[in-house]
Amino acid sequence: MSVSHRPTAAADFAGYLRAYHADAIDGGDPVAEVWDRYHLPDGTHRVNGRVWDRDKILGSLRSRRSLGAPYELYIHEVTVEGRRAAARYTISTPMLGKIQSATEAAVFAELAEDGRVARTTAFSVTRPGWSGRERDEPFDSAARPAPGTSPASPPAEGEEPTPAQDPAHYLRTYYAAGYDVTVPVAEAHDRFHTPDALHQVGRKVMQRSGVLKALEEGRKLGHTYPVEVHETLREGNRFAARYTTSRDGNPERPQEVFAFGEFAPDGRVRSVRFALDPGYDAA
Repeated sequence: MSVSHRPTAAADFAGYLRAYHADAIDGGDPVAEVWDRYHLPDGTHRVNGRVWDRDKILGSLRSRRSLGAPYELYIHEVTVEGRRAAARYTISTPMLGKIQSATEAAVFAELAEDGRVARTTAFSVTRPGWSGRERDEPFDSAARPAPGTSPASPPAEGEEPTPAQDPAHYLRTYYAAGYDVTVPVAEAHDRFHTPDALHQVGRKVMQRSGVLKALEEGRKLGHTYPVEVHETLREGNRFAARYTTSRDGNPERPQEVFAFGEFAPDGRVRSVRFALDPGYDAA
């Protein structure tokens, strides 16, 4: 890939992810040059709640390149709104036979005027896995919103917004209703989700019956999940959000969550995937 044809993050965020990883892992240019090609040198970057300075990032890139191992990049979802972007992807590296080391990642990025990445907040966890597992999820061609899709129309004056009109409203009101013992759990779910909605928390996949059971169990334990939304993006029928809630229902133990969802035409959510920091494994 020639320098002139490398995509910028602002022009093509999925293309940036592919080009950056190719140059950083397989390329021959110095990693410092590769990093600065796609990112502002003085940008701010946080991974799993910790700030990574430029030296730490470059050290990690050198370590990965020194392995000399092939990799496979699967881009599951990309959402772009203005000069902000979010993506969820997996990088797999063969280990032995069909066993792979899979790094599951999610990133929220702010894009600079020159097209490079100015700031990132990321989630990353590496686990062993099986070759081909990531192919069970959409990637690349299915990573973007479906053509011609859009959320429901904005609410009229005085009308309560629907989830599709405001991802932050969806998160706050769904968590509140879900753990409010005065609201039937079925109503709490169906108010915000289609009957066939898919929920994925970490590696645990749940449909309606599983979500209702989890809500009932949480209520019995007296769990509460206050929600502080840090940023949301919306593009077509897709949304992405980064927020903080409690870990295991304990408000004294904060838990950062990265959510990626898809709206149905009626404004409810038909799929949502939650990536949580490595301190929590829902597998």
